Amino acid sequence: MDIGVIAKRYAKALLKFAQENHTEDQVYDEVLMFAHSWKHIHEVSDALGNPLLSSQDRIKVICQAASTAVSPVFQKFAELVVAHHRESLLIFITHSYVSLYRELKHISIGRLITAVPVDDKEADRLEQWMEEQTANSTDVILDKQVNPDILGGFIFEIDDLRLDASVATQFEQIKKQFIEKNKRIV
Repeated sequence: MDIGVIAKRYAKALLKFAQENHTEDQVYDEVLMFAHSWKHIHEVSDALGNPLLSSQDRIKVICQAASTAVSPVFQKFAELVVAHHRESLLIFITHSYVSLYRELKHISIGRLITAVPVDDKEADRLEQWMEEQTANSTDVILDKQVNPDILGGFIFEIDDLRLDASVATQFEQIKKQFIEKNKRIV
């Protein structure tokens, strides 16, 4: 069983069904909330893995993890997943749906990692620059993270591009050059 293929098929079906009902944006929000709940509330995955839990209770767990009031589309999707015993694949399905939705809506996610927090003005300026660099119809969402281990500078990622201008990486490169140069001397 290829988990990626199955997850993508369910995600495509969910996206198509949501588009037909004009609720793809609401379902996207529900899917994001479910993924967040799955990651941060371990009882969600534990409950869905419990063989003693009835199908109706599994559907309730899925829906409650997604939102306080889920759309009928997400409700039907939860029923389908439970009916086919695919609860263990839900997290993969949600990630596939998010990717498909972002591709459909031309949304790119940029990630900025710095040693200290970046103020909103600089983040907005970077977000605007990213939108100018990508196609005009592309929306860009900037995910800011703080990691003191990079010592200074920044690491910027968007789609398949990674720009690492961190002090830690520069020190590592200097160290490698020094070791390589000293090997030749010895």
